[in-house]
Amino acid sequence: MNSYTIPAPGPGQDTIFTNAVWSGHGKPPILTLEEGWTAIGASAFADGIELLMIRIAASVLHIGEHAFSQAINLDLVAFVEGSRLEIIGIQAFHNTQSLKRIRIPASVINITSAFEGARGLEKVTFEEGSNIQSIGNNAFYGANSLVSFRIPASVTTIGNLAFRAAVKLVKVEFEEGSNLISIGNEAFRDTRALQRIRIPASLTTIGEQAFKFDVNLVEVEFEEGSNLISIGNEAFREARALQRIQIPAGVNYIGNRAFQYALALQTIHIPAPITQINDFTFEHAVNLREVTFEPRSLLGMIGERAFENAETLQTFQFPASVTTIGERAFYNNTSLREITFGQNSQIANIGINTFGQSNLTLVGIGEPALIRLNLARPAGMQLDFGENDNFYGRDYVKIVSRTQQLSTLRMVFRNPVSENQGFISRWLGEPPKKTSSAIPEHLGNMVGELMTGIKPKSNAALVARADAANAANNTAGGARKSKRRKRSIRRRSRKSSGTRRMQKRKSKRRRTMKRK
Repeated sequence: MNSYTIPAPGPGQDTIFTNAVWSGHGKPPILTLEEGWTAIGASAFADGIELLMIRIAASVLHIGEHAFSQAINLDLVAFVEGSRLEIIGIQAFHNTQSLKRIRIPASVINITSAFEGARGLEKVTFEEGSNIQSIGNNAFYGANSLVSFRIPASVTTIGNLAFRAAVKLVKVEFEEGSNLISIGNEAFRDTRALQRIRIPASLTTIGEQAFKFDVNLVEVEFEEGSNLISIGNEAFREARALQRIQIPAGVNYIGNRAFQYALALQTIHIPAPITQINDFTFEHAVNLREVTFEPRSLLGMIGERAFENAETLQTFQFPASVTTIGERAFYNNTSLREITFGQNSQIANIGINTFGQSNLTLVGIGEPALIRLNLARPAGMQLDFGENDNFYGRDYVKIVSRTQQLSTLRMVFRNPVSENQGFISRWLGEPPKKTSSAIPEHLGNMVGELMTGIKPKSNAALVARADAANAANNTAGGARKSKRRKRSIRRRSRKSSGTRRMQKRKSKRRRTMKRK
């Protein structure tokens, strides 16, 4: 089948190619637009089931809205070398089911929903030196045959729903030197084949639901020196395979439900600028075993149900800056045994059922923080050091001072210059210090208090008690010796008496025999 060339318009004629022009030439299925056309008008080939191939002149600057929409048999779109195309309009190639490949000219600066529903599209490439700035809203939404995508360094924004439901998209790469600033809402939602992504350092914002339902996403890596500051609501919700993500140090916001149902996530490190962990953020992260915080954390609030059903968490240390913990924040944490409030903790409010259905048994907290909590509690439900009937939804919890916990740690980690001491120093937010390895006696007393809940006496009192115990032992020992002596005397006396009686009987028998 031969190509049909449509000549350029003459002087004074409209240079926009329209459906009327195509129809006027009999709707040829294979055609070439000659140099001189400046635009392909809106819906020029819409529903054009006859169109199979088109070669577009370098002079075309703009492809209009719906230009090739529903041209379901369109198999090839080629741009003449040196193309000056700048804009591909809304849904320009919508539902072009047969189009499998396309090469975008370097001059294009924006694509907005251009390939939405292009279900047959397998590969998109950009000419070297691409100037594209935006992959706009819905750009490749539903392009469910896309397997890989390389994003030019010039792109600054990926719009809302840009790759949503591109269900076969396995690989997304960013050119070196990327200038990407934002990933829009739902940009990669439902890209269910995506397993890994490395995000450029230039990115500042990840939008709401950006990677939601990416059920095979295992790792999210951020380039060194990341400028990320915000992770939107539900950004990684239901990313059930996600195991590794290191949140960059500059992030100051993590949205509601951001990691809800991140079932494979095991550890998370919260940067210092984060001021709140929002509602449901890590709810049902059932394998989350460790949550750590950057020193000098600014965290002030942990929202409602933030860690509910995080069934693997065993311990939790709250930064000193935390003032509020929301209702059910740690509900049903069945492995949770111990929590600690940092030095100079500002905690003032905890939700009524925050630790319900957990296995919390030990709480470490300073006395001023405990007083603040009691100010917010009803009369008759005051907390105290030692055993408590109820601690915010959990029955029979022992509260100890933070000093007691630190003493126990130092007893466990005896070598002060070892790696363990480094752990303790980090836990305290202090630089490691080289100190004597001897264990002061008062630390032993503190350990005893921690273990038993009984406050130890002073050294003098302990010595006096020991002396009294020794005296009592001596007295008791003396009494026992006296009893033993008396029993021995009685036995000897009885033996002596028995001997005398025997001798008397023998003497009597001898006298009787003599008389006879």
